[in-house]
Amino acid sequence: MRINNIIKLSFLLTLALVSCRKEPLEAVDPNHRFCSTYTSQFETVWTGIDQGYLFWERDTVDWDAVYERMLPVFKSFDAKGSATDDELTQAYKDMVRGLLDHHMYVQVKNLKTNHAVYADPAWDEVPFRDYYHYTPFDQQVALLSSMPGVTEYRAGGSSFPCYFALFPGNNGKKIAYLRFRSFQVTSVVRYLSASELAPLRAFYGTGITDGVTNGWAGRDEVEAVIIDVRGNGGGLLADLKPVVASLSTSDIDLGYSRTKEGLGRLDYSAWTPFIIKCPGNHLSGDKKVVVLTDVNSASCSEITSLMIQSMPNGTIIGERTYGATCPLIDGGHDMLYSGVFGNYDKLGYYVYTSNFDVVDKNYKSLEGVGVTPDIECIFDFNALQSGHDNQLERALEFVRTGK
Repeated sequence: MRINNIIKLSFLLTLALVSCRKEPLEAVDPNHRFCSTYTSQFETVWTGIDQGYLFWERDTVDWDAVYERMLPVFKSFDAKGSATDDELTQAYKDMVRGLLDHHMYVQVKNLKTNHAVYADPAWDEVPFRDYYHYTPFDQQVALLSSMPGVTEYRAGGSSFPCYFALFPGNNGKKIAYLRFRSFQVTSVVRYLSASELAPLRAFYGTGITDGVTNGWAGRDEVEAVIIDVRGNGGGLLADLKPVVASLSTSDIDLGYSRTKEGLGRLDYSAWTPFIIKCPGNHLSGDKKVVVLTDVNSASCSEITSLMIQSMPNGTIIGERTYGATCPLIDGGHDMLYSGVFGNYDKLGYYVYTSNFDVVDKNYKSLEGVGVTPDIECIFDFNALQSGHDNQLERALEFVRTGK
């Protein structure tokens, strides 16, 4: 989940006010070191994670033991002058296995084959959950226009897959439904055509990034809204204010955030409030707000779920989410001592990892765990094959019955 320049600046200014930047320890700069051996690649990646990884306070991986265990493996690659792509992939998977950060992935160039290899610690955990499944996005949205009572159906283009529909509610009222595959709203409005933006405009109104204005979601005849983030892997944190906070009637207090202020593993800044302001154009009254999640809802989708869950009339329905709940920015390693580092094209390695630690108001972290729904509803593939989206139907049932 990436932060645009305005929000990034506000984060950094807040951090500057609450803590003084410490002088860095002796470091191998992970953004500028070219590596010519398998061993030097490993040591640079290991050191960059050692100094900039955000979760050492609660991660259970013994990182020093990882170094001692993996160093001989990479030295053996140098000794024989090569490593196959499979061997190198397995080595880096063994290196990062068990790390908490579910945003993280490591990309390294095989010095012999020039091929990229990848290691993703979340992928050693998420697929082994007993309810794991892929998200059949296309099959699910294909049912929308034919579901009972659907009106005002809108479908966007391939550049930004987005879908809007009105479902029948109680006593002649309506339920406004919106689904999009990624959080890119604040960027796509600049270049998409009117027809491609039709689902967003139907829901929010012509302003879109001004929050809920004259769209269906704000109309009196709509009693509830459903935001569907199943299979949504995240995107721009800048979307959260106009797209999600506009569904609230007040500012949203999610808890606290912090980053690092030095290269030591436990050199953390102070915790600061993580509050997302409610825009002027927002929902009014007591409309129900439902977010529909699955195991592949990640990053901004998870923050969205927490935001909606914190609303007085907000409810999460679906499955426990992916577990990538802490934000990150590109290029912040030099200032924040953490986060993304390296350059695959120039240096042969790249590490994608968080640099804002977020906890709830009880200082509980959901990183590597995910957000638990208020009403669990596990995806039923057999139901989908017979023309029923059981999770969406459960959300509609909740709005109509209150249970």
